[in-house]
Amino acid sequence: MIIEARTLELAAREVQVTAPAQWTDAQAEAWLAWAGDPDIPATIRGRAASLTQTKASGVALAEAMLASRIALGGLARQALTDLSPTAFMARHRAWALRGAALATLAARLEGVTDAVRRCDGPLEACADPRANAVLGRTARAARDAGASDAMILDAIVGASFGCETSEDPEPLLACAAVAPGALEAAWATGAVILAPDEICAASLANCGQPRAGVALMAFMSEAGFDQPGFDTALKLVAEALGSGGIVGLAGVGDWLAAQTLPYDSDSARGAAAELYGHCGDLLRDTGCGVVALQDADLALMLGGSLSAGPWSGPTVIAETADGRQVRMLAPAAVLGLAGAGLEPEAARLAVLGHGDFDAAPGLDRTALIARGFTAPEISAAQAELPFVATLAAAFAPTVIGEGFVRDVLGATPEMLADPGLDVLALAGFSAADIAAAHAHALGGGGLGHTAFLHPDDIGPQARAALLTAMAPHISIPPVLDLPLAYSADLASVRAAIAGATVAVRPRRDAPPFDLRLDLPEATEPRAERQTPPPERVVERIVERDRTRRKLPDRRKGYIQKAAVGGHKVYLHTGEYDDGELGEIFIDMHKEGAAFRSLMNNFAIGVSIGLQYGVPLEEFVDAFVFTRFEPAGPVTGNDSVKSATSILDYLFRELGVSYLGRNDLATADAAGLTADGLGRGKADSADDEPQSASRFISRGFSRGAAPDNLVFLPTPVRAIGANLPEAADVCAACGDIAVVERGNSRACATCGARAGDSLTLPG
Repeated sequence: MIIEARTLELAAREVQVTAPAQWTDAQAEAWLAWAGDPDIPATIRGRAASLTQTKASGVALAEAMLASRIALGGLARQALTDLSPTAFMARHRAWALRGAALATLAARLEGVTDAVRRCDGPLEACADPRANAVLGRTARAARDAGASDAMILDAIVGASFGCETSEDPEPLLACAAVAPGALEAAWATGAVILAPDEICAASLANCGQPRAGVALMAFMSEAGFDQPGFDTALKLVAEALGSGGIVGLAGVGDWLAAQTLPYDSDSARGAAAELYGHCGDLLRDTGCGVVALQDADLALMLGGSLSAGPWSGPTVIAETADGRQVRMLAPAAVLGLAGAGLEPEAARLAVLGHGDFDAAPGLDRTALIARGFTAPEISAAQAELPFVATLAAAFAPTVIGEGFVRDVLGATPEMLADPGLDVLALAGFSAADIAAAHAHALGGGGLGHTAFLHPDDIGPQARAALLTAMAPHISIPPVLDLPLAYSADLASVRAAIAGATVAVRPRRDAPPFDLRLDLPEATEPRAERQTPPPERVVERIVERDRTRRKLPDRRKGYIQKAAVGGHKVYLHTGEYDDGELGEIFIDMHKEGAAFRSLMNNFAIGVSIGLQYGVPLEEFVDAFVFTRFEPAGPVTGNDSVKSATSILDYLFRELGVSYLGRNDLATADAAGLTADGLGRGKADSADDEPQSASRFISRGFSRGAAPDNLVFLPTPVRAIGANLPEAADVCAACGDIAVVERGNSRACATCGARAGDSLTLPG
């Protein structure tokens, strides 16, 4: 047996444990909960030695536990009989509310830990609720949920917080099915055992003994059932438990399938009754008894149910060396197929499929390539086949690439956000082709001609019949777990238990995730006429998340070349998709290395501030009108004609371009010098039409902006002029001045006549 060290990821922490290599992570976690020590093998050997009378027995018990043939538990939960169903229902409701509150508290504290782990910055700042805004909010939410400040501090420093939970922490109530309120309590709580009579209910209350389990499949092989080894294991368990213990058998359904016995058959019921009868006879002299009661902890430790239910099917989920889960034939299916004389390889292909698309009908590699798939996407889906149960999961966007699904198959952002997106259907494959390819690549999940391999059609009646056959040989009456749909009503419960000869525990499924009540809109009650309260001024504090908003990989922007006081400066901007400024670069021409480096790093600091949500207005207000050399007239910029410093020029330009701060522009040609003196009137601006290529980047738009677009000048005279409402735009000069002039229409600016076609003057 190989013992190895591994890491278990628990709910709130990671734990380094030592465990047998053949255990799954779920088994190792269950054994860790039982042992309470990361060195699980040492704990098992120590407890086995203390529970047995001889050293040899202790060693044998420890080896059987490490091989998952035997598992020991604590005390079995005792059912109550001294409460009425109505009183128990009220008690259970109070417990459920308390459990929900504890779960909320645990979730709030886990949010505190996540706020520290996901923070991007120094640990001291991330662990400070005043510096980490997200941590501050989650800590306040945890305090509101009932957490003490000590709990919050433990969560901040990484200490785990957990609530002791199990499948059914509240004690069960055992009562006769005809008791007043019994059906209602069973329907509402799922924690009521409806016994056929009072005698059965009283017997169920006497199950508070130490318990253990023995895995039946651990003694099955191609040679058959190892009866001597199984008997030895039972004796070791009885010695460890002592008088009064109870023993459950794990994997009865698998044990029957491995012997090719259909679960719902007289032969299976006879074999199960004989097995439990043999166990009862063997344990009678030790004072222990054999039972068929579900135990979640022992089931995890042994890998099988203890309630004598049917097996889960011909496939099981196994873990690979890297922790991924893969489907494979169940050991019971392998033994059953061999016992039935069937070909194992044909059965494996029918159940698990071929694991590739090479010969898949309607959806092979040729068909995939014809629909736009390329070798990387097909290879990625092919590599995912051993780990998925459906073709849709193998071709999920996260596997073959969201970019391919979006750009080649035309998926919209809404489609990509849908976790149920079927990429193959989006590519145009029919449902019949997908189903046929699924059967070829992943199999059909069962074999039609082998009844013992088909657990799907086994209902409550078959399980109740098997428990009834076993009942005379077990020490505690068996209980049939009866799952019901969440929508099941009292009539459904009554019909399900009608004619039952064993105790039944009805349990409804959890409510649907998308369950919503259709509630009426809230209406405000008519209030009496009251004096309005005095107006209050409330100061609102707005907190921003300290998260960085990343720029797109291909971004818009512009480059502005200018000279301030004769010193050349280049301003390069980068924008988000919505046009908001996200970064700047500043380059100086022929300046010293120290000054250029200072300006470059200053631009980096401003860019990081913009990406963390600092408004551009704050930078503009802080740096305009700063005064230092170089300063003076600005050339090369059509809006800013003078500046008192490089920073004054840069943030005037950004304010005008991105904030519409025309008050910062000195658009008149005279401008101002650094001393505030004008330089006279400059030439008028060019009123000629301008090509759109001057303002639109052909490189960014990938040539989507045609060259024949022009921006027509609009004379200042037309703006605000007192023109009739029927004034139109002149196609000759661009002025809004085409008005009625006699029996025709003409431009008041250039004289061009307008009609069905424009006639230019001269």
